[in-house]
Amino acid sequence: MAMQKVVQDSSGIVGLFNVEQAAQNIYLAMHAIQHRGQDGVGVAVSNGENVVCKKGLGLLSENLKQDTLNSLAGDIAIGQLRMATKNDSQLENVQPIMVRSHQRYFAVVSSGMVTNAVSLRTKLENEGLIFQGTSDSELLAHLIQLNPGSFEEKITKACRMMSGAYTFMVITKDSLYVVRDPHGIRSLYIAKVNDGYCISSETCSFPILGGEFVREVNPGELICFNNEGMKSTQIFEKTETKACALEYVYYSRPDSVHNGLTVHEVRKQCGYYLASEEDVKADIVVGVPDSALSAAASFARTLNVPYETGLIKNRYIGSTFIRPTQQQRMQGMRVRLNAISSVVKDKSVYLVDDSVVKGFTSRRICQLLKEAGAKEVHLRIASPMLKYPCLYGADSTTQKDLAAFNYSVDEMKQLFQVDSLRFISVEDFKKCVPETSCLACCTGEYPEELQDYKDEVKE
Repeated sequence: MAMQKVVQDSSGIVGLFNVEQAAQNIYLAMHAIQHRGQDGVGVAVSNGENVVCKKGLGLLSENLKQDTLNSLAGDIAIGQLRMATKNDSQLENVQPIMVRSHQRYFAVVSSGMVTNAVSLRTKLENEGLIFQGTSDSELLAHLIQLNPGSFEEKITKACRMMSGAYTFMVITKDSLYVVRDPHGIRSLYIAKVNDGYCISSETCSFPILGGEFVREVNPGELICFNNEGMKSTQIFEKTETKACALEYVYYSRPDSVHNGLTVHEVRKQCGYYLASEEDVKADIVVGVPDSALSAAASFARTLNVPYETGLIKNRYIGSTFIRPTQQQRMQGMRVRLNAISSVVKDKSVYLVDDSVVKGFTSRRICQLLKEAGAKEVHLRIASPMLKYPCLYGADSTTQKDLAAFNYSVDEMKQLFQVDSLRFISVEDFKKCVPETSCLACCTGEYPEELQDYKDEVKE
């Protein structure tokens, strides 16, 4: 039977080395990136002798209570905030993945997607190995165990067997290992915390610990933190930095910094270029909370049109985008956003959103404004049309479900029941993000062969 293809995710990962009360502190660092995954959470902590793991489904606050944190003694820790995908929501896939062997105990967390995972898993299963779940971290754990040499050599050899976009961390009883893929598609950052270190998917994890930013983990780099300090090894000869552009669009917090650029500033630039091509007149600008607000404010400022709060977000429900099923997304949307009728009634509205993926959210928000009395709704999108699937872990939507793959702009205008619709162009978007960014979801130009998933992309 053919191995099932499971699109992985860009969940948030955090690691601490030589930080007192690591469990309590990693909780704080992970809390800062809770937006990256709300379906599962786990941490593993080492006290110098043993590695102990705690994990569960749901939010950080639901799974790691104070008594649990107090029971996890040690100064080395890793954790993951998981975003589940359609076929990937079982507890077995919540990380860290623990390995207990006669050689050593270790735990693994990862983010991204290994594009030759199906082939590797099939090969290992044919050789008699058993998998409990479908996560790339479990695959990596097997590959580490199978390869010969020192633990660092095992990790290096395992990485050279994998393709795709990934960052991962491994802890043993006395060390923390950090790796970033040779294309640098998924990002990872390092900060100094007193005499120790914090490593995170986003820089917004650092201020809450009083961390001082050190640098980005380089593409193709393996870093080992142990009692001798921080040792860096370049494990791939050929590397490049093709960091995901969608980090700026909706994944990262506005105060995070990627490739030297603050997410908030990039979103403002997108709003500026979006407004620069405007040819329709409207009365007010309304931004979709939260990731479109920076672009919306800049859009309004550029056009000298009043910026209004026309949509209110319920802060106690997570993102509808990361919910695995359409029914869940629609249910979440009904309680997540409300339109303020007194603001939009009898007004012509520029509605600025960050992106259109499947289109369900866009359609519902436009309906909300019309139901609240808006005279016209002109939908403006601060990212290009997403016509191609991301097979590097930023988005699990298949190409056949992407609105921009299925419909023209005019057809989406009819579908969303708006008076006009416009996206920022790929050319203008490139002016906002680093020139080396991965734009595969917009252009179909992938940094490397898609291996087991090459048949998932059509022109």
